[in-house]
Order: sequence, then structure tokens, then C-alpha cells
Amino acid sequence: METRAISAAEALDLINRGESHFWDFKSSMSNGKVIQKIGCALANADGGEFLVGVEDPKTGSGLDRWKGFAAVEDGNHIMQSLSVDVTPAVPYVAEWLQVVGDESAGFACLLSVRKSPTVHQTADGTVYVRRNASTAKIDAAERVNLALSKGAETYENQELASYTADELAQEDELARFLSTLSPKTAPDDFVRKQRLANKDTGKARLSGAILFAESPSAVATKRCAVKVARYETKVEKPDRKHLSGVPITIEAPAYELIDQTISEVQRLIESVSVLSPSGNLEPLVYPPEALKEVIVNAVIHRDYNISDDIVIRVFDNRVEVKSPGRLPGHMTLDNLLTDRFSRNPTINRLINKYPDPPNKDIGEGLKTTMRSMAEAKLKPPRFAQEDNYFVVTIEHTPLARPQEIVLQYLENHDEITNAIARELTGINSENSMKEVFYDLRDAGAIERVPGKAGNKSAWRRVQQPTGPTNDATNDATNDATNDATTGPTKSPRRARRIQPRRLTRAQRKGNKR
Repeated sequence: METRAISAAEALDLINRGESHFWDFKSSMSNGKVIQKIGCALANADGGEFLVGVEDPKTGSGLDRWKGFAAVEDGNHIMQSLSVDVTPAVPYVAEWLQVVGDESAGFACLLSVRKSPTVHQTADGTVYVRRNASTAKIDAAERVNLALSKGAETYENQELASYTADELAQEDELARFLSTLSPKTAPDDFVRKQRLANKDTGKARLSGAILFAESPSAVATKRCAVKVARYETKVEKPDRKHLSGVPITIEAPAYELIDQTISEVQRLIESVSVLSPSGNLEPLVYPPEALKEVIVNAVIHRDYNISDDIVIRVFDNRVEVKSPGRLPGHMTLDNLLTDRFSRNPTINRLINKYPDPPNKDIGEGLKTTMRSMAEAKLKPPRFAQEDNYFVVTIEHTPLARPQEIVLQYLENHDEITNAIARELTGINSENSMKEVFYDLRDAGAIERVPGKAGNKSAWRRVQQPTGPTNDATNDATNDATNDATTGPTKSPRRARRIQPRRLTRAQRKGNKR
């Protein structure tokens, strides 16, 4: 076991770190059951760290909370709990920390737990998982799902034949990352402790390259960048003629890759103008949170075993994000928003250590996308699995009913055509759009514009009579309508549909005679 002296500033950084999906504090007075519970929970989830020897904020503040063990041997029960009492043993690394100048505060034990390929249970047979900043007990059904998920191979652990631990330790991105981390750690120590390389062969793992290599594709010998393309069309299956310019390829360490991709997609979106219900051309707008979460999800959770880039296509009415790999483990389209599984737990955990992590709210990404789209009154995103890819489509389609959108447009315009209405509502079919018009006509809200037919056909608000009216006039109008239909008044839509059938029957009878 390693011991290390840290500065008071580093100790404060640890103490002030908020509890999260990957981080927790425990008192030095914690018994074996408490240690078993948090250790198993982290190993069963995405891994993480916890520090034993720091008291609850209710007991004090700052360095007053650091109340460690008088001697390292006093914490032997921690190792016993994680190695012997749980089944199977939890994969962890322990480090004992002491604050320079405040040695009387004792040793705190920093434990780094890796995600495990097996399900761990405490001495009493209970299974726990880490969920955000809490530890939850799971039932038998959830235990089955967890076991299924554990069976999925984690390709991020694959060794890279031509990329060594020494090369990884010298990457500029790793140096930048470690400059923000407490306690301070040397690059080679970090690579070793975080299992970013095989200590026996000296070869770096794929996760380290994705996180910190200047050009991940070069050292991983797999395509793992992001391609962003602009298509000037709304059709579902575009071809090359719709492509605007040359697609942009973005390649960088994962954290920077996410940031650059979000900026580029936002730039392309802002170049698109759409017709608003007010009738004005306005810039295409999506909730920033929705776009960010989908892109973050694609970079962190894609299948890096597939040699292909993430492809993002910006259309006139939607954004599509196509990520290599189908849903992992027990995940399906049905439980996508309720369950969670991390295909790349090391990437997921370490990128969360950045000062402003893109995956701050673990397990909330797609829920945030759904919520922000609803708040913007846009239709929810669509999720699909196509061949060996997971596809998320964010549409710029208003959540309002098409009838409401048509009436809103007519508040500022004299008339509306089928083409304009389809652009506003996102309806692709002319006939489906006609049905919307017919519904509004039958409700007495709109009418056809006289003198316009065929491709020039248009609709307008029902025009109010300009001259005086009286009951006699209304009665005469109703009588004339009843005579013409030989029965109760029918809507024009209904009459038009029935009349051809009557003529057809009459013709058939005439032919029989």
C-alpha cells in the first residue's frame, strides 16, 4: 500500500469535491458493512473513488473534517471488507494520504474502484449499485439485468500494439488534465493506477488513447473521429446532390472532441433559416442541452470496436446523430430512459474528472434531451437502431397540433397554401395536410380562397358577412341548402365524398336496365 503526503490545498480540493456517481466520502468510524456497500456499488456500476477518513459536512468545515486513522494499520478492516468479506473481491487500489503540516489529523484512505466484469455482493448477500450520488439496493430482476450487462465485452480495455504507456504519459492533453486534478499525480503514476496500460507488456489501452492521444485514430488504427455534414433538404433519404460543401472531420481527445463537435454543429444549425408560424424566416434553433447530451452520449458510449466515425447530419428540419454500435448489454429502445449501462466505463469515469465534465449528470443525458425539447415545444427526439448503429434524430417540428399552427399563421397572413403548411407543421404528405385543412373547414374556421385551384389552391379564415342579416335570410339559406342535399345539411367535405357513390350506383342501375 502506498502512502503519500499532500498539501493542505490538495486536501481541501478533495474535501470540497461534491459527492457524485463516481465519488463519495466515508468516516474513519465506518464499519465493514459500510465499506462493503460502497465498494460493491461502485464495482457493480461504472467504478469510482471514495475517501475514508473525512467526516460529514454537518460536523464542521474545511480541514476540520479530515479525521483519519492514527496509523495505516488501523484501517486494515477496509482491505478485509473489500478483499475477503464481499463476493467476489472488489477490484481496487488503495492509497494512504496525510496532510503536510497537519499530521495529527491522521491518514485518510483513498480507494479507486474499477468497474468489474462480475456482480459483487456484500457478506449478507445484498447487491448494491451506484446511482448518481447515492447507493441503491437492487432486487432480483435488476440483478439479472446487471449480470447480463456485465457479460458485455468492454473493448476500451484492449491493448494497442504500437502505442505504449510511456507515449501516453507524455501526451499534452494528459498534462492539461492532471494540472486540474487533486491530489497532484505524476503522468506515469496516473496511467498505472487508472489501468490505462498493461503493466506487464507496457502497452497502452484504447481508453487512454481515446481520452488523451492527440490523434486517437492514428494510435488506435481505427476510425474514431466525428464527421459533420450539411444537407440542404428535408427528405428522409438524401443523396449526394443535397450535400452542401465537404463534410468536416473532427479528431481530438474525447473532451476536446465533444467541445469542437458541439461548436461545429451549432454553427451549421445557425446557418439554416426556417419559416416560423408568424410567417417570418428565422434561424433554426434547438435547445443547446438537447444537442449537447446527444453528442456527449455518442462520443462516450459508442462502440470503439467498430472502425467507423460518428456521423452527424444537419438537415433543413432535423439533426441526425449516427453512432457506431447497437445498444449494449440489456439496454433496449423500451428501457432506454429508465435503465442505464456504460459500454466504456473508464472513459465515462475519467472524463467526469474534468473541472466542467460534459457528463455531469450521470444517467440523465437522454432524459435531459427529452425534457429540453418539450420545454422548447418541439417534438421529442426519435431513437432507432439501424444495422450496427444507434441513431438519434432531433426534429425541428413544433409540438403544437397542425391545426393550431395553421390558424396561428393565418393571424398574420391572408391565406396559406398546402406547401407552406407542410413546411410549418413538418407533415410530408399533401393529402395528410389536406385532411388538416378539411378539419378546420368543417369546424367553420377556414374556407377555400375563391378563384384559386390546383397548384394555386389556398385557404383563408372564414370571411364574416359585410351586409345586414336577419332571421328570414338565414331561414331561406338553410331551406335552399336542405333542398340541394335532400335532407339535413351536410358539410361540404361529407357531401363531396357521398355524391360520387350515388352517381356510380345510378349508372350501374341504368346499365342493368
